[in-house]
Amino acid sequence: MVYKDQRGSVSVLALFMIICFFAVGALVTDVAMHYCLKVAVKHKLNLACRSAAGQLNWDELKDSNLVIDEARAAQAFYEVLKVNLVLDDTLVPQSGSILSSGAVQVICFKVVNPGDVPFTYTYGGYTETLDRTAVVAIISFPVKSRVFTRMAGGPEETTMYCHVTAGPELIGRPIDRI
Repeated sequence: MVYKDQRGSVSVLALFMIICFFAVGALVTDVAMHYCLKVAVKHKLNLACRSAAGQLNWDELKDSNLVIDEARAAQAFYEVLKVNLVLDDTLVPQSGSILSSGAVQVICFKVVNPGDVPFTYTYGGYTETLDRTAVVAIISFPVKSRVFTRMAGGPEETTMYCHVTAGPELIGRPIDRI
């Protein structure tokens, strides 16, 4: 049996393994950055929904009824969303926004008042039933993929979705503790 000289094969294998290690690391970093972006956008959407849910009808509140003023809620929602995500009036990201490409789409904005309860909605594979006054919002936004995601065969751009439900709550306190 004749053995051939194989002194360089370990070097080639080591180089291949190092390239694979860095490529997988870069791909994981890209995915992690997309996840962090989604979490940040969800927090900002939560602020907009909570602001909308706080637009109570004062006449109804006098009788301890939680009813959201729909017109004021929509106005507050869009104002807070635009400020926090740094969007213009057409919901396109401006300089300084955490979003980089394309307009934000408001897929769903619904004020659920006592007359609508119970309210069930489905979006994609997600279903939720609300049993109290609340505001529901679903937005989508485009996200550009980074170099390593595209090199791994991923799309150049993808669409992310964020969903938030927020509602007001009455907390009763004795009058002497106000």
